[in-house]
Amino acid sequence: MNSRQENQKHPLVVIHNVTTFSNKQIEQYCKKYDKDIRCFRKRNRNNHEYVHVLFSSIISANNFLNDRPHFIQNCRINTSLVSDPLCGPKFVCVQIDKYASITEDNLYEYTSKHFGRILNCVLYDSRGYAFIEFHQLDDTHRALASSVHQLNGCSIQYCPRNKSSKILPLISLTRLIHIGNFLNKDQENLPLYFPNLQNFSIHKNCYGQKYILGIFNLNDSIKLLLKRAFCLNGRVLNIFMDNDDALTECNNYLLVRNVSYRLNDYNLLEYFSQYGRILNCYRYGQTDAYRIQYRDKSSLNQVIEFNRIHVIKSIRMQIEREKN
Repeated sequence: MNSRQENQKHPLVVIHNVTTFSNKQIEQYCKKYDKDIRCFRKRNRNNHEYVHVLFSSIISANNFLNDRPHFIQNCRINTSLVSDPLCGPKFVCVQIDKYASITEDNLYEYTSKHFGRILNCVLYDSRGYAFIEFHQLDDTHRALASSVHQLNGCSIQYCPRNKSSKILPLISLTRLIHIGNFLNKDQENLPLYFPNLQNFSIHKNCYGQKYILGIFNLNDSIKLLLKRAFCLNGRVLNIFMDNDDALTECNNYLLVRNVSYRLNDYNLLEYFSQYGRILNCYRYGQTDAYRIQYRDKSSLNQVIEFNRIHVIKSIRMQIEREKN
């Protein structure tokens, strides 16, 4: 049963405490475990910066996680599978006075010295709590059985993670996915196209085009993003996480101009796929321009270096790298 659940997981790892590192530094470190990783730097709605690392297999992702804690240039990073909830028997919540002069590294060093190996230690200093993930369950029990501690002249107390839900609510394990290039006739067949869609709402963009905001659980959303490009009746549905407005998962965009209405999404997808895998391909509103998103920057460089003019069905089109 456990092996079946393990096989259903996706090798997407999230890394925090990354503001002082470049993507290249993180890639070089992670490639010790997997040479075929891809890194995507992101920010959440609270402007917190983090990095998603996609490993080529769950085995290499687990090898990386089994070696926690990780240090890059002597700086500790917090790492976990995106699909893993921040709760469980090896987690504790640490209550701290929010005005205390305690850093995350202070708490990590003190706790690991007194109780044992720590996998993750995250401090919310403005809220007065932290959560810690231990490697061994026995270490968790010893921390919970201990009395109030003094650290840097301030009191800290270890509490069960499951009793701290009011302090630190669980992170939702669902994702809001934007599905564009949507037509009215598609609505009745949505359960067929997206069997794991939990709920959805229909919206219009500034060009009057309809799109869907759909709710998927975390694993299903990752599967959907990894399947792109998603073709439907000659159209390419542009799919991305809705809260990632800049689509920072990979900014490898090609702008194609002078695209006649004689050409459809699939014509462009089929032609430009010869240079590399395409994730999204769609027309800018009612204009003659298309926006194509490649998975890899090398594919984008290849198509631009080949020629700036491309011809499909006798129609000459001009391409350029989209400026961020």
